[in-house]
Amino acid sequence: MKLMTGRSSDSKESSSFEHCYLSSNKDEIDLIELVSIISKSYKLIFFITFIFVFIGVGITFLIPKNWVSSAIIYPSSDIQFRQLQAANNSLLQLNVVDNISKDDVFDQLIRNLSDHALLRSYLSTNNANADGDLSITKIVTDKTDKIDKKITTLNGKGDGFILSYNFTNSSNVKNSLTGYINYINNQVNENINRHINLIVETAKKTAAEEYQLSFQMALNEQKVRIQRLEYAVSIAKAAGLKKPTHDVFETSNNSNAYPISLGYDALSRQLEIEKSITDPTTVNLELLNQKLYLDRIMALKPISVEIQSFNYSQSPSDPVVKNANKNLLVIILFGFVGFVGTIGFVIIQHYVRERRNMRSSMPKD
Repeated sequence: MKLMTGRSSDSKESSSFEHCYLSSNKDEIDLIELVSIISKSYKLIFFITFIFVFIGVGITFLIPKNWVSSAIIYPSSDIQFRQLQAANNSLLQLNVVDNISKDDVFDQLIRNLSDHALLRSYLSTNNANADGDLSITKIVTDKTDKIDKKITTLNGKGDGFILSYNFTNSSNVKNSLTGYINYINNQVNENINRHINLIVETAKKTAAEEYQLSFQMALNEQKVRIQRLEYAVSIAKAAGLKKPTHDVFETSNNSNAYPISLGYDALSRQLEIEKSITDPTTVNLELLNQKLYLDRIMALKPISVEIQSFNYSQSPSDPVVKNANKNLLVIILFGFVGFVGTIGFVIIQHYVRERRNMRSSMPKD
């Protein structure tokens, strides 16, 4: 009896072990079975994934696109500044310095391009994309950058800028960027001409004032000389000295001193000559030179130069969608969600169906 009891207990332990082993096998994931389940529903998976991809594409079309046209500019060469240099040289001959360099012109161009008010003024005047935006990026010198290598070769140093004009509509983006750059270039030319002509007008005014001052000083000196001669004539007449004395040539050479030893006749003649001088420039070399300088500077006509304040390394490009990679990322993300979601749905549906079948096949007590 005890032996039978021992055997029965061993059989119970064995059945319990088998039950645990089978139960653990059911809890394990069978990858081959999963692949089989997925492969059976591959049409559904591909169809749902395609629908999600299509939805992603539709969303990218609904998202407002940002179109951008780009250009690369750098300072002009010396050849393009010959007209300005010629104007500078003609002014230097008259001691008029405008202090306008090639770098100053390009810096002014970049400042004006960055002026938001000028951009809005141009866009509103030309009925262009009024809500467009312009970004300016300086190209940092980097020998590994092909673009910068090109600019460095053409200009001698890497000081170019990338201009990017973007708008939500692709129409006229390129033309708007081209027109705005030309508009600012014209503004720079107007500023240069205005600056040069202002310097010339200031030089004319200064030269005229200096000449008038020197002329008045010469008249005052003439009045003093006439007054002194009149005194000398009066004294010589009173002294009875009509003719020059023997020591007249030993007197002082000072033109402002009129010794009575010259005699009444000589002093009277000198007084007549002094009074007959109505234009001090005829006897004053310094004043005559000032008059010559004034005439030459007054003969200057308004200066008008037209220069290209920049060069293109890349002219404005055709508009492209900015951040197009984001749209591709949205499509990939939707496709991934559709693919993974469909696989999960197929697997869950399979195991739910199996569980129902197991319950229906179990014997009812």
